[in-house]
Amino acid sequence: MTGIRLLIVPPELAYGSKGVQEIPPNATIEIDVELLSIKQSPFGYILHNDSSWKVHNIKLYCKNFEYNRTMSRPNKKQICLSDTLFVLLCFFCHSSSSQKICPNCGLLKVPYPLSTNPNCGDTDYTLRCDAHYRKLYFDALNGSSYPVLKINSETQKLVIQTRPWLPNSCTTQDFPVSEGLWLNQTLPFNISSSNTIFIFNCSPRLFVSPLNCTPSSLCHRYLENSGRVDPTRALQCASSVNPCCTFIAGGLPSAYKIRLHASGCRAFRSVIDLDIEKPASQWEEGVEIQWDPPLEPVCKTQLECSFASKCLPTAEKGVSRCLCNKHYNWDDLLGVCLKKTKNLKSGLTIKISIGVGVFFAVAVVMTTVTVRKSRKIRQKAKVAKEREELFKSKSGMRSARMFSLKELKKATNGFSKDRILGVGGFGEVYKGELQDGTAVAVKSAKVGNIKSTQQVLNEVGILSQVNHKNLVRLLGCCVEAEQPLMIYEYISRGTLHHHLHGGSSIFLNWKLRLKICLQTAEALAYLHTAAHTPIYHRDIKSTNILLDDDFNAKVSDFGLSRLARPGLSHVSTCAQGTLGYLDPEYYRNYQLTDKSDVYSYGVVLLEILTTKRAIDFAREEDDVNLAVYVAQRADSVMEVVDRRLVEPEPSGPVTASVELFCKLALACLREKKGERPTMKDVVQELLSIIEMGRVRLGLGSIGSPLAPHTGPIPVHLGGVTAGMGAAP
Repeated sequence: MTGIRLLIVPPELAYGSKGVQEIPPNATIEIDVELLSIKQSPFGYILHNDSSWKVHNIKLYCKNFEYNRTMSRPNKKQICLSDTLFVLLCFFCHSSSSQKICPNCGLLKVPYPLSTNPNCGDTDYTLRCDAHYRKLYFDALNGSSYPVLKINSETQKLVIQTRPWLPNSCTTQDFPVSEGLWLNQTLPFNISSSNTIFIFNCSPRLFVSPLNCTPSSLCHRYLENSGRVDPTRALQCASSVNPCCTFIAGGLPSAYKIRLHASGCRAFRSVIDLDIEKPASQWEEGVEIQWDPPLEPVCKTQLECSFASKCLPTAEKGVSRCLCNKHYNWDDLLGVCLKKTKNLKSGLTIKISIGVGVFFAVAVVMTTVTVRKSRKIRQKAKVAKEREELFKSKSGMRSARMFSLKELKKATNGFSKDRILGVGGFGEVYKGELQDGTAVAVKSAKVGNIKSTQQVLNEVGILSQVNHKNLVRLLGCCVEAEQPLMIYEYISRGTLHHHLHGGSSIFLNWKLRLKICLQTAEALAYLHTAAHTPIYHRDIKSTNILLDDDFNAKVSDFGLSRLARPGLSHVSTCAQGTLGYLDPEYYRNYQLTDKSDVYSYGVVLLEILTTKRAIDFAREEDDVNLAVYVAQRADSVMEVVDRRLVEPEPSGPVTASVELFCKLALACLREKKGERPTMKDVVQELLSIIEMGRVRLGLGSIGSPLAPHTGPIPVHLGGVTAGMGAAP
């Protein structure tokens, strides 16, 4: 083949056009002149013999791609070559098979469409490769940068490493720079839903946020057991004042930030695909970022596109792209137009297959439905029987009776929405009326909520063992429904919380407030000492204190209560309750005692004294917690007292009793449980304050009724802010 010069011409170019390139020297070419064909690796070629030029159908073979063109003999003036010239037309495979892939950055491969320089990948997907350190970085807004740990082109996700801690503090390096992770919203990256975020060193206002900031939050497990946080920093990251919280982040195109300042936190860590069954030391740390599938490449002329696409304008103003031809699809992983695969099955075969499949599917579904329905009926009867036996064993059914589901449906008008008194975390409360005219409150646990069912059973066990005029009375239960129902006496005036904070039309004067405090204290003292087995309520708060027609207090919601064990001073249990009322010592060591209830009761006393909420973010940041707010003003307590209580005589006997009352509340809130009074001590102290009021103020009977209530009253029962008051 001496004297033959081979040329490569892209198919889009005419003969004699500019841009003709010589074939690479390492190409292996086999020529069959008679057949006018070329077989070559790794490129494909089209050969034409100029000495016998005719009209030929020229076919180009190039890996998985195919190109056809019919050509006539060109003008010989355009071919200024030797007599033995072969005109070779070639299609460059690399220009049609995929977009240019960026070189590796260190040990990391950089797949399409990720780009580390303008000459490779898609520049909308730019990462930064530090050539000196051979590391790949993901640059976020505000100057923050995060090392890339790994990339998965198939899932179109990458993982970045969170920033290190600042020395001797629970603050991460990106907090002073950007207050967390902020992605550029104009780029095709967002935070995936595989991330579980732990935020640390947060503001106390998060205690009542939707985030999980409780002692059982997984952020505590991370701090204590991951081995990535030293003990000193762990104490700074989570305390009874500055909590840590857990939440799931990402999953939407709008998920582009993990902001610390807005949540009052100063550090964060992220775990990918968290598996709580694994030890914390095995959790995969990092933030998973996903990218949107890339669009077809931008182009200005057809020369920038492959044979399988055309440079056409798009809906984007002034932007043209290499859009795939008919019978080709855009592959966003490879960045190419791939030919559609043909379906070899005939239409008849497909129809027969579908028909047979549908027939068997219908038969299977009908059989399955019949079997499951029968099984469900048997299972429902079995569960109802087991529940009835369980309720009887729990309560002995001494004072409670078994209600039928039919009876309760009639009483609540089919559990009508207009009978709902309230909805909470564990279910709904309905107002009902039995056939004899008795008004009742019916609590229904949420369907499928195992925790709420357990609390119902626990409440049955507790209420069956107590009998006190200031404890809400359980009338009975129903086991026929999908979730058990509990029936209580209906308490008409709602919750103490409503009268203090809910806009009640009735003002509770000092006499009534003392009465409510005393009756609540007597109920708790009974639970702690007079009951057959001591009971710790564990969720004392103003929403769990109900008021009847005469404003007598009724303590409710025993779903979280625990029976004390004989001979033991405490019950070890995971800290549960309501933030703002939770005993800090119980929060730290998980040891529930009678003094835990005393602390919660002390917060209620402060609510009654100040008419302020236990947690209120409308106050200054340091004053969000009511217990802290009052303790800081203990020397000038009259500044925090509800002025309406002492306005008639700002320096008289009422003021003296208020000051004693405040001292009692603060004694209940002492940090060390051993320094707090018992509930029996509290009862005696309240009796002394009330007696002083009778002598000096002429209060008379502490149980004097007031004017009838007007307007709706919410109630709280079994974790449900709703209640046994008038329907809204």
